[in-house]
Amino acid sequence: MPEEKKIEQVKNIYLFHGENIFSSTAELNRWKDEFVKKHGDSDMEIFEDAEKTDGIISAILVAPFLSEKKLVIIKNYIEDHSKKQVKGSTNESEDKPAEEKQTKKLVNALSKVPSSTIVVFFEEKEIKTGAIFKKIKEIGTIKLFKIFTEFELQNFIKALAEKSKSQIKPDTIKYLIEAVNGDSWAAEKEMEKLATYRLGKEITKEDIDMLVPPNPLTSIFKLTNAIGEKNTSKAMKLFHTLVSSGENHHQIFSMILRHFRLLTLAWDLKNQNLSFNQIGQKFHLYDPKIQPFVISIYSQQAKNFNLDRLREIYAMLLKTDADTKTGKVKETVDNKTEAMLAMEKLIINLCK
Repeated sequence: MPEEKKIEQVKNIYLFHGENIFSSTAELNRWKDEFVKKHGDSDMEIFEDAEKTDGIISAILVAPFLSEKKLVIIKNYIEDHSKKQVKGSTNESEDKPAEEKQTKKLVNALSKVPSSTIVVFFEEKEIKTGAIFKKIKEIGTIKLFKIFTEFELQNFIKALAEKSKSQIKPDTIKYLIEAVNGDSWAAEKEMEKLATYRLGKEITKEDIDMLVPPNPLTSIFKLTNAIGEKNTSKAMKLFHTLVSSGENHHQIFSMILRHFRLLTLAWDLKNQNLSFNQIGQKFHLYDPKIQPFVISIYSQQAKNFNLDRLREIYAMLLKTDADTKTGKVKETVDNKTEAMLAMEKLIINLCK
């Protein structure tokens, strides 16, 4: 019984790890935002220096000062210390015993963390072993943020449905993947919500439309698809849907501009006859956080455009950007009519 009490006490220790940094960072930011809303930021500490083991131990053991709770975030500590211990084991350094001693001190401290303190280890790689990993597995909660291929993500969602005793068709799985923009962590959270709503019945596309929050990037993909198809009415409808969902027209323009940059990159790489893995490596040089599923969509979309068309579109985007920045398109806090008309005119011209 005493041991059970101890384990219950330290369930507020977490490990976020895995190479899907886009999803893990989004989740960590959500936790930070929620904490600040409830408790303010005076009792939130973030450690990005693996050398500060003593400071970390002090932070996780000292009770909150001004609020009921404390949040301590420790970034890439496990990976950094693991590298140093490996280095020591090859006789390139004599620091291995010191590193092991520091790790042991931190592991011991984890068993003494007060219930008022939330500890989050944040690692940008998947952690599979080590004293800290084993301790968190024993007494805390581990959340893996994995990058899936589209096929792996489909199987992952299918397995989630089976686990929750829900039913979902393959085309609905693909629809959900599009809705969450290929984000495995978001897919898992939304499947939990959908399964709870359907209670063992089949999950439909209508359920997804109703329960899954719209993803701006997914809408941008649909908008650029409509531009590729030269479907003006569909493109305008999607633009106004984005605006009505709360997206600022400047943000929408920035997303469209970025999208066509990546689309041009995808077109160029496809025409070099590179494999999907090679294309993925090139994309990750531009954006390390981009998901494999998203890369595959860019590659598919690139087939709808030729280089002349992409150059023409890019020239129109740059002109609109210049007109906005030089004041040719007038906009005030109270009057955004001209700016909105400029965006609508741009979309009409992009569809010609």
